[in-house]
Amino acid sequence: MKAVLLVPRLPGTGHTGDRLRAELHLAALARAGYETAIVGGVLREEEGFLRVKNAAAVHAVRLRRSLLPVGLASAAISGAPLQSALFEGSFGSSLSGAARGADLLVAVLLPRLLAHVGPLPALPRVVDYVDALAAAARQAANDDPAPWRRAYWEAEAPRLARAEARAAEGAAVLFATTPFDAAHLPAGTRAVANGVALGPLMPGPRGRIVAFSGRLKYRPNVLAVKRLLDDIWPRVRRDVPEARLRIGGADAPHWLLARSGRDGVDVVSPVPDMPAFLREARVAAAPVAMGTGTPNKLFEAFEAGAAVVASPEAVSRAAAGGEEPPARAARSDEEFAAALASLLDDADASAREGARGRAWVEAHANRDRSIDALAAGYRAARERG
Repeated sequence: MKAVLLVPRLPGTGHTGDRLRAELHLAALARAGYETAIVGGVLREEEGFLRVKNAAAVHAVRLRRSLLPVGLASAAISGAPLQSALFEGSFGSSLSGAARGADLLVAVLLPRLLAHVGPLPALPRVVDYVDALAAAARQAANDDPAPWRRAYWEAEAPRLARAEARAAEGAAVLFATTPFDAAHLPAGTRAVANGVALGPLMPGPRGRIVAFSGRLKYRPNVLAVKRLLDDIWPRVRRDVPEARLRIGGADAPHWLLARSGRDGVDVVSPVPDMPAFLREARVAAAPVAMGTGTPNKLFEAFEAGAAVVASPEAVSRAAAGGEEPPARAARSDEEFAAALASLLDDADASAREGARGRAWVEAHANRDRSIDALAAGYRAARERG
């Protein structure tokens, strides 16, 4: 059997969540017995020669950012999401060539690509929304502190909602990463978490280290890091002067790198080995209020055996298997700082909470089971197709 996997950007060209999702689909398609051709965007010519694991063929689409003004004007007139202008490229011709003789089409984040793909191949189709983009836009329109961003997202939200509805037309199976996202997408959308790959834990005590992880240019993470540094961390250092805060992830902005080495803060960007980075922390902090989709940082912290303090929104979005994870939910800066200081000062309590988190992720967010759930969706699509 042959499949085509359509993605906005090829795996290996960066660190965003849609690339991780593409890797999961490639693994699931291989497990289901498919020979897969992947069609995805690249920014630089040399990226077109990437070898992608589990892909029998790679059809790289050069993203033409020089056409961004033209793409924005076209989207504004047509009613397409304005962010689709970031993916100007020959997706239609590449997809048409890759789909010859194929038995299945899997499209990741299709609402962003509808303006560029043209008529989709007449194949059984699986659409993975990943996140509820329109819901995230409405959230940002209400909560982002920057007025110009709120105005942008106010205009973008209905465009994304229309694109999400169009993406469902003709699809046999719809996926998203969380129950929250599935509830804000077309009816019948199934929630399949990204999950996390399980590895062995490191024995021995952990220092008084707090970790924050994630892509550091992603807007919800930017706001969370600023809150952590400016409002939460000074309170923690007042109560636990020897505490260290380690912030790790891709694409750290210059202002954040400049904070490294001051006030007990270290910034690592990129992180060469995220599981090892998190295994040194006694507690992980996730004061992330905005955003949709799977909060991978929570799954990764649980897998590493760290205790977790997170916003109620992040805890709720990490629910899997009908159960919320065993994280401490903290809403105010004072609650956050008090929880972090308490866990830093009590190694036994943090170890117990870390063990509960590890057991929960083994039971509810094992990536191997997520791959099986995606493969089951392909079978259902073939049967319905």
